[in-house]
Amino acid sequence: KMAAVKTVGLVCVLFLALAEGSLVIDRSKLGNKFDGIGGLSGGGATSRLLVDYKEPQRTEVLDYLFKPNFGASLQILKVEIGGDSQSTDGTETSHMHSEDDLDFSRGYEWWLMVEAKKRNPDILLYGLAWAFPGWVGRGSGSPFTYPNLTATYITNWIKGAHSVYGLTIDYVGVWNERSSDGTYVKTLRAMLDNEGYSHTQIVAQDGGTEICDDMAKDPAYAKAVSVVGLHYPSDYNNYDKCHSFGKPVWASEESSSYDDLNGAACWARVITSHWVLSGFTASIMWNLVGSYFHGTEWYASSMMTAVEPWSGHYEVNPVIWATAHLTQFTSVGWVYLVDGQGSGNLPKGGFYATLVDSTTSDFTLTIVKIDHTHAYCTRPKLPAFDVSAETVTFTLAESMGAVRNLAVWYSNFQNYSSSPPMFIRQADILVGTNRSFTVNIPVGAFITVTTITTGAKGTHGPPPTTVPSFPLPYADDFDKYEDSQEAAYWSDQIGAFEIHPDERQAGNKIMRQMVPTLPIGWSDHGSLGPVTIVGMREWQDLEVQISFRVPSSAKGAAGCVATRSDQMWANGIVFCAYSDSNDWTLSIGGPSQDSARPTNVLASGNTPHPVDYDVWHTISLNTIDLIVVSAVFDGLQVLSNFAIRNTDTGFAAFGTNRWFAVEYDNVSITPSGARWHVSDPCPAAQPGQQLRATPCVTNGLSIASQRFELRADYTLYHSESGLCATAVNKGDAPITLTVCNSTDARQQFFNDYTRIRNTPDPLTYQANPSLKLSGELSGEVHLSTGVAAWDTWVYFPNTFQLRNQYVANQRLGYPLCLSTC
Repeated sequence: KMAAVKTVGLVCVLFLALAEGSLVIDRSKLGNKFDGIGGLSGGGATSRLLVDYKEPQRTEVLDYLFKPNFGASLQILKVEIGGDSQSTDGTETSHMHSEDDLDFSRGYEWWLMVEAKKRNPDILLYGLAWAFPGWVGRGSGSPFTYPNLTATYITNWIKGAHSVYGLTIDYVGVWNERSSDGTYVKTLRAMLDNEGYSHTQIVAQDGGTEICDDMAKDPAYAKAVSVVGLHYPSDYNNYDKCHSFGKPVWASEESSSYDDLNGAACWARVITSHWVLSGFTASIMWNLVGSYFHGTEWYASSMMTAVEPWSGHYEVNPVIWATAHLTQFTSVGWVYLVDGQGSGNLPKGGFYATLVDSTTSDFTLTIVKIDHTHAYCTRPKLPAFDVSAETVTFTLAESMGAVRNLAVWYSNFQNYSSSPPMFIRQADILVGTNRSFTVNIPVGAFITVTTITTGAKGTHGPPPTTVPSFPLPYADDFDKYEDSQEAAYWSDQIGAFEIHPDERQAGNKIMRQMVPTLPIGWSDHGSLGPVTIVGMREWQDLEVQISFRVPSSAKGAAGCVATRSDQMWANGIVFCAYSDSNDWTLSIGGPSQDSARPTNVLASGNTPHPVDYDVWHTISLNTIDLIVVSAVFDGLQVLSNFAIRNTDTGFAAFGTNRWFAVEYDNVSITPSGARWHVSDPCPAAQPGQQLRATPCVTNGLSIASQRFELRADYTLYHSESGLCATAVNKGDAPITLTVCNSTDARQQFFNDYTRIRNTPDPLTYQANPSLKLSGELSGEVHLSTGVAAWDTWVYFPNTFQLRNQYVANQRLGYPLCLSTC
């Protein structure tokens, strides 16, 4: 018999006299201790641009991440222990470039940990290496050949955190997603204990489940490990062996998904299902804040985005509020309730999990129901499943104590209105006299029901207006920075470039490449020479100039400058001048470390005078469309009006050819040519307009006819007209603009919503998944089964362009963009 019905906002609560068939919440059946929800800075250089934000925006971003009861309210901060090598979006500099070097002022992870602790003194800190400086392996290429050296290196980092910054490191890992080693882990454990850091727990191995097999064979190894850390674990695998040690098992790296509604749906699912299905007690998201240039890997796979330090603009994305559903209403040390007694599967798909404070009567219940199309993370593959809306009754056992009121917070990550409900406080639930309450759970919902009343949706108001184009002209003499830091905006990709006093000119500061030998790499094992980049992946027409100085110890070193560079300067137009041989090259791509020369040389010659050691030389490169306007050495032109391909687009860059301590000063970047001023040749788009592919507007500019948004409902939304791309269900069907309808399969083009921003990815037509959005060199855009010039696309978020290539594709020619005419 129904005693009362109360509908509040989006949550319908029914109070029943009899709660037959209800889900019981019973704290007499405790599960494992909750270890927290976290974010990961690094792996690598993912927070690079955040440090360059001015106040108050930098503080605002930090508040959304760390401030309790404000935003994400994170409970764990995991950071990279910089290792001088490329680790995804850049290189993070090491505290020990060599065995006799020690500098705890390098990098920004120290600063980030200090800021996190200012806001939340209880936040747990966790360090992990992706790479190691080469000296720890003494040429072996492994950090485990000399375990005492590597243990000393890691222990020094933990010591520096404590002695310089007053930080306690709670957890330390082994080697991100690479092998672990029992001898090394036991050595590290003994060294930490002997140095007074017995509280620092070791997580192993920050990768796959093979660590559990290894520990089973070596009890001493298992004893040294405190936490089993797995990356991107599927909830549909078996983890019995990992649980057999009685240690916490974590998803110590998770998500890697774009920070829109789908990324939030992925995160909401895993932070609930990981306990229900796998018994994991912590989840840590890669990455904390997307503060790195588009054009480096895994763009905005993060909790929030902050990529415009020049404008101060940032985005508080749905993932922040998905995180808040759990972190604002729990604390590390709370305890999960076991399956069937407060946690489990919902009858019609989805999950629920309850955490309790063992010292009080407080508890928090989270409920998530996301359909398969939106619940998946970019990895691992998610098996098919069905969900549907339902009404579920929960009954509080006597062990839960006397509960009258429960706070309710609601989000829906499959609501595609202009203002989807996002972490909205609902009216409290009044628990019935039979200790039951009933919740309506629509598809897309993430719901928190809790005794905790301190939750809040914090805000600093609207951030500054977005200005996605990097500001030009740009110049920097490096004199304004603290020693050992990086220059604003420059993002090291190979090697590490730091600011230091000029030893030959008092008062002057220079940037020096600091990595002395091949690091023990994570992803790059000695490809091209050191390089640092800045700007936009769309750039083409620039003049880049810099001064460089080769020390006498660096025989054969080069100074190089580039335009149109991709992340690792494998593509782009590069001009280098070489000491010893006193010559220059113009090439596609930077110099190889093997030969110290580029492999794809377009032109070469002798420099007008020697590239002397220990003196400054200035080089510049000016490219416009299909020509090198000029390449200049010390004010003397060595090349002009030289034909080049125009398919490369990318960053400004400078670097060298090997692990040389080349120094740099006075860099400038200037727009060149007429293509910095564009007009749109297309009239305003109307319903029925047929879409085509036309040459992409270049240099980071955009026009209305090429501005499309990839929406979380998988529609292609034309920004200016407000219409959506639509096709009829047949091969070779043209694509037209019509009024948007997010439920119309003819408007849905399914894609990997994360990877499509960095990798060519198909846009699959949902009304007939055998068909893909395709294009022809003639400009025709249509559906096809794969018989077309191209059937994959890449999205460039700064310009809202959907392009037919990411790096130069000579078969396709100049990049083409989806367009309204």
